[in-house]
Formats: sequence, C-alpha cells, structure tokens
Amino acid sequence: MILNLLFFVLSYLPTGVPNISGASTASTTNYLAVKKGYVMSYNGVEGRANWVGWTLQFSDLGSVERSNRFREDSDLPRQFKRIDHDDYRESGYDRGHLCNSEDRTSSEYLNEETFLMSNMIPQTPELNRGPFKFLEAYCRKLVLKKGQKLLIYSGGIGAKGRLTSGVPIPQYCWKAIYTPTEEIYVLFPNERTLEKNWNKYRVTKDRLEKMTGFQFP
Repeated sequence: MILNLLFFVLSYLPTGVPNISGASTASTTNYLAVKKGYVMSYNGVEGRANWVGWTLQFSDLGSVERSNRFREDSDLPRQFKRIDHDDYRESGYDRGHLCNSEDRTSSEYLNEETFLMSNMIPQTPELNRGPFKFLEAYCRKLVLKKGQKLLIYSGGIGAKGRLTSGVPIPQYCWKAIYTPTEEIYVLFPNERTLEKNWNKYRVTKDRLEKMTGFQFP
C-alpha cells in the first residue's frame, strides 16, 4: 500500500525522482543536474557523482544501439572538476555507468546522454561486468516481463585510492530500487573477487542510509 502511494505521488513530480540529498544548483559538492533521462547530484570538487536517479518503464526500452561515445559533461559549471574519458586510461578500472545505457534505448539522444563522464564511476571489471550488470538486467526484466515501473538510484561511496587523473575510486557501489511490490537495497564492494549473484549483497534500507548519508523514499 505504501509503495503504491509512493508511485502515485511520484507521477506528479516533474522528474519522478525525489531529491535524496537536498542537492541544489547553489552547491559545489551537492550540485543538482537534471538531464533528459536522469537526475544527478554531482561533487564538483571531487569530480564524481554522489548519486544518479532515474525511472525505468517500458517506453524507455527500444532498439537503439549502444552509443559508446564517452565524453566530458560540458553542461557542468566551468569551475567544477570535469572528467574526460582519457582520465580512466590504463587505470585497470571500467568506466562504470550509474544510469546504464541499456535503460535508455528509446532514442539516440537519451542513450548518448548516459555516456557523459559525470555519469561514470571507476568500477572493477569484475563488478561492472558481473553482479552490477546482472542487477541491471533484472530490473529490465521486471519492466519487460511484468510491466512494472521502477525508480532507481545508484552511486559510489568511500575512496580506496584515486586514478592517476585524481578521480576517486569508490570503496563501495550501491543501488536502491523501488518496484510496485518491493524495495531493493544493494551494497557492492568495489573489488576483484565477487559473488556473481547480486542478491548476496542486499542490505537493509537503514544500513544503506547510514553508509551513504542519504534519505531514501
């Protein structure tokens, strides 16, 4: 009942994505950027997103091919630290999407938008191509097979070092997913050795809120 009420209220918001951190365009470390296909809180000092939020429904999924056009986000304020695709070169880390490209295949523009480097965090290949990817596929399955509409948040927390370009490497990568029937909170270690089953990394809402400092719906 509560989840149904949540989705009813969300349908009347401009983006359908609640602001979980109080992000605003007046902040340099919690800067609110509203894109066509997702909403973002960006840390202009560190040069990485705090979180990215988006909705996922049947109309978002189409036949558009993956863009692979990684590029700097020129819409961010000039004084902010901006990341370019070369900042990850020879780092051993993937340019890990937060809002993944497969969730935005209804138009070329929306797919290309997911390749803005502000929407990336350094992820180990084992995470990015493993349980993180499998969870993304599960979300799309809920949309395609069950006709559900989802609300999704994703981000990285902590720092276990930096790329040579100065980009922080998150210690954990997380997701919060809301469906009409359940809430899913997941906390992945950004490591080389991982379980393939994403369910192994489920946590409670309280724990994820304490770890991230965000207030989820």
